[in-house]
Amino acid sequence: MITYPTFGLLVEGIDPAILEAQRQVNAMLARMPHPDLHTPEGLATLRAGTANNPGGTQLTPTERHVEGPGGPIRLRIFTPETPRAVLYRIHGGGWAAGAPEDDDVLNDRIARATGAVIVSPDYRLTPDVTVPEQITDTIAVASWLGRNTQTEFGTDTLLVGGISAGGHLAAATLLALRDAGDPAFGKFVGAHLDCGAYDLGMTPSAAGATERTLILTRAWLDDLLDLGLPRYTVEQRRVPQLSPALADLTDFPPTLFTVGDLDPLRDDSIILAARLRLAGRDVHLDVWPEGAHAFTNMATPLGELALQRTAEWINTLLDRAG
Repeated sequence: MITYPTFGLLVEGIDPAILEAQRQVNAMLARMPHPDLHTPEGLATLRAGTANNPGGTQLTPTERHVEGPGGPIRLRIFTPETPRAVLYRIHGGGWAAGAPEDDDVLNDRIARATGAVIVSPDYRLTPDVTVPEQITDTIAVASWLGRNTQTEFGTDTLLVGGISAGGHLAAATLLALRDAGDPAFGKFVGAHLDCGAYDLGMTPSAAGATERTLILTRAWLDDLLDLGLPRYTVEQRRVPQLSPALADLTDFPPTLFTVGDLDPLRDDSIILAARLRLAGRDVHLDVWPEGAHAFTNMATPLGELALQRTAEWINTLLDRAG
């Protein structure tokens, strides 16, 4: 008898009060300024808006540096009492903004909820470098982790994750490790990809963004791609090394996708998740109603639900791996 597998999209059963609280936040986001990112003022506005540390942390972060292609790369690390894995988690910011500190509150909570050491790299930003150069930074750290996690953290189990641009860099890094035959690739047991861009030629939801789209307007999407991939044609942006949704997805680890239904990058997650599913990979796709871009890092009730879901997925994965 033919059976038809389900592939859930919108998360259902959310308390209406939680959705209303997110709508109120979205109304404030609608008033967010969007100056030209090619100007110093516009870039400063973007960078000022990425920090999100109002609550402080319970764990005390530590730092160290590892060698990268452009010089030392700073790592910000949250270590739980009894580490059972390392989550290599890459911050967002549209490739042009952000720092590991921006995700301190989230990284602290994930570390305590899962027992995973969180390692977040301070990769170089555009327009000082290009997106391909950023990928070489994140590859260098991933390769270092593959060689040193047992000695440094007492575990050889790795996961990778990232939000926004960090989700893109996480996926691109995994594929690059696999294609290079780096032994680190085999140690990654899972990936959490949160609202990343996986087709830099633009999926339908990204191409359909307008000046009324929350957070990532069409102008900002165009500016961010132009800053990170100057003079690249659409065809050059859509090579598999830059656009994971177009890559061969053989051996990709179990993956949880998190994205908001109002995010212009929504279709990036849907398309990459669907291709992974067709490739026979273990995939979970959560599209959250009323969620704007990067809502999981906004300290809202909806973001809290998504965080709980992420921690539960990681714990289930690590229980299975262990």
